[in-house]
Amino acid sequence: MDNTTSLFVLFFGLNHVHESNKSLDKQKKILHHRLSISNSKIRITNFMLVTRRMYDDLDFKSHFWLTRSSIEVLMCKVKPFYFLRTTKMGRPLVAFEKSTLMTVWYMSNTETFRQVGDRFGLSRGLACRTIHKFIRALSKILDEFIFWPIGSSTTDFKNLRVNYMPNTIGCIDGCHIRIHAPKAKRSDYTNRKMFQSIVLMAVCNAHLEFTYIFSGWPGSSHDARVFKNCSLGNTLLETLQEIISRSHHLLGDSAFPLLENVLVPFKATHILTDKEKLFNRRLSSTRVVIEQAFGLLLRRFRRLKFLNIILYNILGTLLYFKCFRSLESKSIELMSLTVTGACILHNLAIINNDLIEVDENLTDVDTLIEGHVSSASMAVTQRNGISKRNELASR
Repeated sequence: MDNTTSLFVLFFGLNHVHESNKSLDKQKKILHHRLSISNSKIRITNFMLVTRRMYDDLDFKSHFWLTRSSIEVLMCKVKPFYFLRTTKMGRPLVAFEKSTLMTVWYMSNTETFRQVGDRFGLSRGLACRTIHKFIRALSKILDEFIFWPIGSSTTDFKNLRVNYMPNTIGCIDGCHIRIHAPKAKRSDYTNRKMFQSIVLMAVCNAHLEFTYIFSGWPGSSHDARVFKNCSLGNTLLETLQEIISRSHHLLGDSAFPLLENVLVPFKATHILTDKEKLFNRRLSSTRVVIEQAFGLLLRRFRRLKFLNIILYNILGTLLYFKCFRSLESKSIELMSLTVTGACILHNLAIINNDLIEVDENLTDVDTLIEGHVSSASMAVTQRNGISKRNELASR
């Protein structure tokens, strides 16, 4: 009896210990679940499902300002550059489709990183880094969508306007993109309209496609100075026959220097003749396409109405410019890449026949027009430009 009793007591004790452990494990799971709920942030988890399956084509474009087919083309072009650097360490990568839609949403709206991250189920810092990564990959396909029209026909402008300027291959102008500049460099980026900006200098064709862009120059600079320092300006000033034949030309406003391949209006420094007035009207009527291109760009990608690039570290903590001077140049670089990415998406949409209405009242385009300053190095090309302009005006 003693052995049987001992075994019974031992079995009962082990069973009691097992039940106690199960109870403790259950309590631990409940406690861990409560702690995880209290520490985790509530995020939108089904937005991708709604976007992919429930939005019709009209709703999709009204939110992203691009059609589904344009998004698919974008994904095919960017994907090889987006996954160049992969690692098996760290947290899982954000799905490429989510990265694409999140970046397009960021470009097409004015929401903050916190709002975009909440919409797509990511933290603020991870959303910021993912969008910047995609924008850097997007800049790699610049040459596929923005390229100079070598050997192109000038009949596109002829079909666009009855009263057009002959032999025109493009129109050039500068657009000021409003930014939040670092405090130490506010004066460098403050333009004559007293707001901080970077300059987007661009050339477009008759179809409103950009054929050349140059972005990131401080807004305090004159258009003539930006033109002189960009690659296009250097090429036109030094080797005229390299990219534009002698018989063809670009059209610009009075802020640009008069060159053999860049025609500008007659200035009202004297009483203009009827032929000079007609020349100015024809030039202005043809050159309006660059204003329309800028208006279309700013309407589709509303992020460009005000750029405020905020950088976060790996923990999602804000990095302040006053503490990290090296981040100032990185911020301006990302602003310039954002503008470049918007121009690439602009051309992609036009090529894919993804059109929106052009606003004829271009109130959102902040272009600065000032008189240009001539220099001795441009004397020869200016004389050729004057002769060419007088010849066209006399026709």
